[in-house]
Amino acid sequence: MNEVIRTAVIGVGSMGRHHARVYREMEDTELVGVFDEDEYQASAVATAHGTNAFGSIEELLSAGVDAVSIAVPTSKHAEIAIRAMEAGIHVLVEKPIAGSLRDATAMMDSARINDRLLMVGHIERFNPAIRTLTAHIDANEILAVNVVRVGPRPPRIKDAGVIIDLAVHDIDLAFFLTGRSTDDVFAVTSSMPMEHEDTASMLLRLSGGIAVQLTANWITPYKAREVQVITQERLYRADLITKTVKAFSRSTGGTGYVVEDLPVRVEEPLKAELGAFIHSVRFGLPAPISARDGIRALEVAVRATGFKHTRLQRAA
Repeated sequence: MNEVIRTAVIGVGSMGRHHARVYREMEDTELVGVFDEDEYQASAVATAHGTNAFGSIEELLSAGVDAVSIAVPTSKHAEIAIRAMEAGIHVLVEKPIAGSLRDATAMMDSARINDRLLMVGHIERFNPAIRTLTAHIDANEILAVNVVRVGPRPPRIKDAGVIIDLAVHDIDLAFFLTGRSTDDVFAVTSSMPMEHEDTASMLLRLSGGIAVQLTANWITPYKAREVQVITQERLYRADLITKTVKAFSRSTGGTGYVVEDLPVRVEEPLKAELGAFIHSVRFGLPAPISARDGIRALEVAVRATGFKHTRLQRAA
């Protein structure tokens, strides 16, 4: 692979514009350009980072790009990722990997056929609070995992519900933290007034009997992102927004708890994620988060959305 990795971004909205910024800031990479269906947005991002705004995806894919981030609506992931890999380009696609298991499988097959790296952007794996948890917890000691991820609905999300777009983060984290597979899935969902669910409570039973409880919604007026991991000796509480981690353990005598603030090495998760992607591209290594990882999380999300949900009506 070239000493300087030539990068690009397709889709420079709320997330993709940050991909462009990080690529521009990285050493030994060159941001060749960006594309977005919104020409004004593409031009603004390109100007901000001293790069090109391409007029079409085809033009971008023909510009000698080595690696591309795809941050478009989920329903377009498969089409664009496959085109990029067929053009000989390594791909990082934002989560979820795709809108359907059929599309996700087609993407994985394309990566294999074209011998290209396909990484899924489950960015929370690179959150400093999650990295602190994995450094302090033995996966074999985990008894249960509880995650709350709530906040207002992002106006840009129109092609997926809260499970596939939001809770998929935490499905992946459950696998990442425990190293276990899923035995069973149960979900209660509701929507008001959208077509897709905007509230979900999910219960997963992982192999070995580990219980996972996930709560996600787009109706809470404030953002909360909290992960609790219960082990045989401690309860760990990680705030993914403030990037802090506390460990609770019983005090001597068992009459109370000792609370410890664990040290967290702060780093922007996106920089860590894209750094891992480029490192794998440069040295021909496997994707840090593989297509199979993305499919595994999507499979559980699809199973959860299969439960009948309640469509609520606003009070008159």
